[in-house]
Amino acid sequence: MPQEVKIMKRIVIVGTLDTKGVEVRFIKELVENYGYKAIVIDVGMKNPPLIQADIKREEVAAVGGGNLNLEFPKLIEAMRKGVSKVVRRLYEKGELDGMLAIGGGMGTFIASKAMQTLPFGIPKLMVSTVASRDVSEYIGTSDITLMHSVIDFAGLNDVSKKLLSNAVGALIGMIESKHVSPLNKPFIGVTVFGYTTTSAFFIKELLEAKGYQMLAFHANGTGGSSLEEFISSGIIKGVIDLTTHEFIDNLYGGFCGNIKPNRLEEAGKKAVPIVVSPGGLDCVVMQSVERLPSKLKGRKIHQQDFRYVIRTNKEDMKYLARVIAFKLNKARGPVKVVIPLYGWSEVDREGKELYDPRTNMVFVKTLKKLLKPGIPVIEVEAHINDKKFAKAVVNSLNDMMKKARPR
Repeated sequence: MPQEVKIMKRIVIVGTLDTKGVEVRFIKELVENYGYKAIVIDVGMKNPPLIQADIKREEVAAVGGGNLNLEFPKLIEAMRKGVSKVVRRLYEKGELDGMLAIGGGMGTFIASKAMQTLPFGIPKLMVSTVASRDVSEYIGTSDITLMHSVIDFAGLNDVSKKLLSNAVGALIGMIESKHVSPLNKPFIGVTVFGYTTTSAFFIKELLEAKGYQMLAFHANGTGGSSLEEFISSGIIKGVIDLTTHEFIDNLYGGFCGNIKPNRLEEAGKKAVPIVVSPGGLDCVVMQSVERLPSKLKGRKIHQQDFRYVIRTNKEDMKYLARVIAFKLNKARGPVKVVIPLYGWSEVDREGKELYDPRTNMVFVKTLKKLLKPGIPVIEVEAHINDKKFAKAVVNSLNDMMKKARPR
């Protein structure tokens, strides 16, 4: 019997070898001691590298459309593009099982952008000196793990060795983690935030009873954009955009407003069945009442926790209807809009501070006028967090899913 050949797994290590070469060499040795192959990529730009790289900085810059003679910031951009392409190519050739990088501000920026090109589930660990700051730009919509270095990288010592050893161990643990047996049931993407959570749990129960799996996306700006990426990648087979709240926060610079331009568009492009609901469009979420935009001053306000929830008005409703209708009218696949008539969030219910059904109806009437024929608007005599509404949403999606399935 021929002996089975065991394929050595590969870990890509990215760093600026002119400033972090000693640390990268330590990481490389740890990786190899665990029985993995290390592939070192140099993204240094100033001084000569302290160790030899497997993929040199000159190659990285050239792949990014530049060379080392460029001035900043053009050189940084060339290195960012180059390492992103190099890392993606390694993955596509089956030569990347995980990625680990170390860096300060510039190194974290360059390496994290490369990590964002890798699919969900591929282990990615960024050890960074700036991980205690706002890291939304570094994470994007990717499943990157950030480890704060606490100390700066300036050579090895007992503290940095322990930190880097933990980082390597964590990455290898992710690579070696055992996946549970797949359920082989279609994924349905559902957007949710705190004020629509009850509905999401009802929807989960109902979807599972019909043979689906629910993937919940927190409608906090990044979450909604992550949903769009999952749809684009083909992972999501149906969508319940329960919580479109991000659009109103985007208008006023609110807490959940950091969405990408393609929000609410990928399902339409991919002809993925989608049900849309106005969850959370009744309110703007802000962190401070002292710095409210002038258009929000004088409105009903509810203090949630450290955040404040401000009631939307009729002009907001007309704006939201125009935006959502424009996006849904471009859809190539089946679309339905399902409206809960008794309130769109937990603070928009009879007896609560922001309950205002007349204002909500401005959205409904405007949307009906603007949507193209063939996109139905279904009105349900229920609150968004009532099980009756959840049933209407799930049944609407299931009907489209059954018609969309190839026979």
